Amino acid sequence: MKNKRVKVASVNKKRVFGYKFSQRTEKFFAYLLLTVFSIIVVFPIFWIAMTSLKERVLIYQIPPVWFFKPTLEAYKSIMVKYPFPKYFFNSTLIALVTTGISLVLGSLTAFSIARFKTGGTSFKLWILNSHTMPAVAVLIPFFMLAIDLNIRNTYLVVILTHLSFLLPFTIWILIGFFESIPKEIEEAALVDGATNLQSLWYITLRIAAPGLSAAGIVSFLFSWNEFIFALVLTGNNTRTLPVAISAFLTQKGVLMGELSAATMVMIVPVMILSIIFRNHLVKGLSLGAIK
Repeated sequence: MKNKRVKVASVNKKRVFGYKFSQRTEKFFAYLLLTVFSIIVVFPIFWIAMTSLKERVLIYQIPPVWFFKPTLEAYKSIMVKYPFPKYFFNSTLIALVTTGISLVLGSLTAFSIARFKTGGTSFKLWILNSHTMPAVAVLIPFFMLAIDLNIRNTYLVVILTHLSFLLPFTIWILIGFFESIPKEIEEAALVDGATNLQSLWYITLRIAAPGLSAAGIVSFLFSWNEFIFALVLTGNNTRTLPVAISAFLTQKGVLMGELSAATMVMIVPVMILSIIFRNHLVKGLSLGAIK
């Protein structure tokens, strides 16, 4: 009996050891894979940041110089020679206004569809189709309307074009969040004398705050990074950062220092925004994925 117990104990130890070894192996390869992908993602940003701090002579050297004295010459150049504060203001204004309108109209529309089945299934599919429509398909009609209405080179036309693809996206995202909220909570508020709008404002939107945060952040990023509409419909007064950055690709060559500095000016605010709201973004997107 003792020999059998010893054999069983040794077998159990081998199984436990094998299980722990397999777990450690899986974790090792998982962390290795994450590290490789993190390097792939972070290295281009690191390279751009390093290039923006180099002197013009060092930028084009081959092999590249890794150790050098940093300089802000490229940043001074884009601030003095080019009206980059104006471009930054344009991008911020357009992105904030577009995001605000998308959240207000999108939340009302999504609540109506989720609770009252407005438009039926066909309307929901039409919203999804509007979001997936290529930008080029609506660019020419918007350009013709902007010329006829004399609103080209204005904030209004850029905001309207951004809403054409951000509003369907916001509605589609928020429908899932509103459908996941139990109706009984709103019905209890209606019994207590609240209206549908009061129930939406004081109860539903508070519960759906993670979804609103996620939709708002993603909408802001889409509007901030949008290029094709801004390229065609803006002018010197309303030019956004993506269009301004493309101006450094000149006929004489690429102004690598200015291009890298301008890119960092565009990237850093988005990175700060993502870090500040990362908890809301992860929670909102994960809830949407579960739904």
